[in-house]
Amino acid sequence: MSQRNSFCDITCVEKHKGFYNDADPERELNKILYEDFFGGQNDEDFPYETAFQLLCGSCHIFALSLQKAFGYIPYIIEGREKKGFHAFCQICSGKTRYFIDARGITSSFNEFMTVAGRFAPNEIIIRLITSDDVNNWETEDNYNKEAYAFAEAVISEYKECYTLK
Repeated sequence: MSQRNSFCDITCVEKHKGFYNDADPERELNKILYEDFFGGQNDEDFPYETAFQLLCGSCHIFALSLQKAFGYIPYIIEGREKKGFHAFCQICSGKTRYFIDARGITSSFNEFMTVAGRFAPNEIIIRLITSDDVNNWETEDNYNKEAYAFAEAVISEYKECYTLK
């Protein structure tokens, strides 16, 4: 396991922390199990086995949970054709802009786009999450309560991955 609570330099001007400090952040998120926090589910359709789903699939749940925990502003990055999106939070400190999702915090837009680009591969639009977005998501998922609880538990357990301090 890496030092997730400390920023590591990527370049002379870019840095990251959290699961980004691991060799494979996505693999590490797959090791964080829902059942470790809440016990097992007997529902074969249950979509939240690991925290990876909070990065790819339910990133909007994670972004809204970050907003609730830290007051961060949630955004959507989507392609012009609006076929997919990635939700995240953004904060600024001094002249540096940071992008936050389940992997942690990075100041590198290119590094951030390694996941976001899967869902918005071409010309992109970045916009605030709206109440209409939230209302649409709330009606599309039968597991919202469990998803928010899982996201909040992950954020609480790994708080150092999602704060500048």
